[in-house]
Amino acid sequence: MKKITFLTVSLLVLAAFILSACSASSILSDTSWKLVSFGQANNPTAAGTEPNPMITFDKDSKVSGSVGCNSLSGSFKVSGDKLVFGPIATTMMACDEKLMLQESTVLQVLGETAKFKLEDNKLTITSNTGDMVAIFEKVEP
Repeated sequence: MKKITFLTVSLLVLAAFILSACSASSILSDTSWKLVSFGQANNPTAAGTEPNPMITFDKDSKVSGSVGCNSLSGSFKVSGDKLVFGPIATTMMACDEKLMLQESTVLQVLGETAKFKLEDNKLTITSNTGDMVAIFEKVEP
């Protein structure tokens, strides 16, 4: 009887661990976020950006979008309050100086392990050094 109880408890603990890992990974899956501010001073996004600066996290742990004038794609993983990005690939078009600053700042944040916080419909991603921030609002489907 003790052996069965121990085995049952062990399986329940393992199942809980697996489910919590799955739910942590899916926090951002299948969501899209519009960039609203960036940098140390929470600079507003540059006016006239087409398409709108936005990133999408898909269910296959891929991230894509544009945060300036170039498209981006890569991978991501959620680990606790950390957002770990794989290599981010971008197109290489030259754009207006304000767009290039916006893009380079946000890519700096996305280019490494970053802290993130979800609050209401806001996603705040902070660089691992804590000096650069990108703030996004959730885009409802």
